[in-house]
Amino acid sequence: MAEYKPGDIPLAETDDRKLCCKFHYKGVLILLIPIAFGGLLAGKPVLIYRFLYLTICLYLYYILNVMASGAVAFIYITFIPIAGIAGSGPVSFSHYPDLMFLVYGTIMMGAVMDSSKLSQHLGFAVIRIVGSSFFWLQVLLAVVVSTIAILVNPTVGAAFGMKLAQAVVNEYNDANVIKRDSDEEPYEQGARAYPTRPVIGIFLTCCYTASLAASVSPFVNPNGILIKYSIKMEHIIMIMALPAFLGICIVILWLQILFMGLFGGSVKRDLAEMAENKEDFRLTVEEKRMDMGHWNAYAILVFILILILFVLLHTRRPHLYVAWENVGNGVETGLSIPAIFIGLLLFAIPANYLFCRYYVCREPDKPGTTPSLLSWKTLNNNVPWEDIFMLGAAFCCVFCGLKSGFYAKVAESMWGSKRFDLSRFMCGAGMGTLLSALSPSTTLAKMAVPVMKRAGYSFALPFMTALHNQFLLPISSPANMIVAGWGNIRPFQFLLAGIVPAIFFMLLTAASTMLCFDEVVSKGINSKF
Repeated sequence: MAEYKPGDIPLAETDDRKLCCKFHYKGVLILLIPIAFGGLLAGKPVLIYRFLYLTICLYLYYILNVMASGAVAFIYITFIPIAGIAGSGPVSFSHYPDLMFLVYGTIMMGAVMDSSKLSQHLGFAVIRIVGSSFFWLQVLLAVVVSTIAILVNPTVGAAFGMKLAQAVVNEYNDANVIKRDSDEEPYEQGARAYPTRPVIGIFLTCCYTASLAASVSPFVNPNGILIKYSIKMEHIIMIMALPAFLGICIVILWLQILFMGLFGGSVKRDLAEMAENKEDFRLTVEEKRMDMGHWNAYAILVFILILILFVLLHTRRPHLYVAWENVGNGVETGLSIPAIFIGLLLFAIPANYLFCRYYVCREPDKPGTTPSLLSWKTLNNNVPWEDIFMLGAAFCCVFCGLKSGFYAKVAESMWGSKRFDLSRFMCGAGMGTLLSALSPSTTLAKMAVPVMKRAGYSFALPFMTALHNQFLLPISSPANMIVAGWGNIRPFQFLLAGIVPAIFFMLLTAASTMLCFDEVVSKGINSKF
């Protein structure tokens, strides 16, 4: 049979019926999934079962990759109004909360790090510390990302760490220390190549450690939201400190086993074959660093603006002292304000600012127009549009669960007395883990927690402490989405990598919450609980 190419009409005839499953299984699943779960539409309450039906179809389409993620993301916009759950206006609005614009601002930061070669400068600094060791690279990335996630924001921390990781991986690939791109054919012709397993492990370290470190931070959400109407900050830190630390250790170990060939396998053999090149690696990198030269004004200005962004995000609402958000007329200023503000400056400030004759009375090196620190073309090439659309659908999932009455029904069925109940306790931990896999925890804390509190302490407390369990899907958190979009990591790979950390983190948070249960209930619960 002649090879078929997209656009060839008609497809060459063949008697090999087995090829139907190989080439057309996605089309079959598109029809089969809605039919298989169609029985849910007969359930009552009607709106809840309609919401569950649409959610199952959407997430199965997304995980199984039966159609483009950007198209799957519009299922809620199309069918939620038809199902009678919410109007098209509120549904559309729910796709773009304040957190989405933080994502845009963070992507601007990452794009300008590449265009200014700041990521390369920082990447060379990382290589001088870790050499060609994947393990120490993971450890260093975990430290950097965790620090930024605790003090600033997990999304920004994951994006910053991801750009460092990409710069280092590119140098490893050029020196033949590691193979960056796999030989697997992309789903669409001309699409970016998929990363190899070691590269996936390095990239996932950035987003997983960001979520874990943020669970003990008083500076970021959802902790800030929980403080507002439920648990005191000192109790959150007391509960989450040990699970966060052990979780980071488990993540590094599990990624080493799964993607780095810690205990043998084909990956370890492949890396061993490339080990002969490590001797010349340091000299090669040092030569490239010397050729690149010292930091220019472009990289310095970008780095200064990124540090300003860190300071603005850290001081916005720290819950420890008076923040700049509290100064003024009391109007709430979300995370999007400092993120987009710095993004605007990236477009406004010229790239060769220090060499402009108007400011230092010196003839510019290259007379002519002065480009901005960040160009729109560069930004557009760095935006993972499909993943952003799916993240919007994840935000909408929380909204639709609220409007359909799903959270209220769960709280009603789990309602109990103030005394400790193990069965309800584990159900709360499991429900928090499930919902945080489907949607970002900040949105869940805003919309789902106020309703889930009606179920009582035994269910609500483990539900809230499990909200940082954001491992299983790219849309589980904005940090995951950015890493998945820039790294071209697919949902099933997140499921494979995240299942063990998710189970361990759920058990660790459940055990820690159980040990602190009496003290938190007696001393740490807000009177509004």
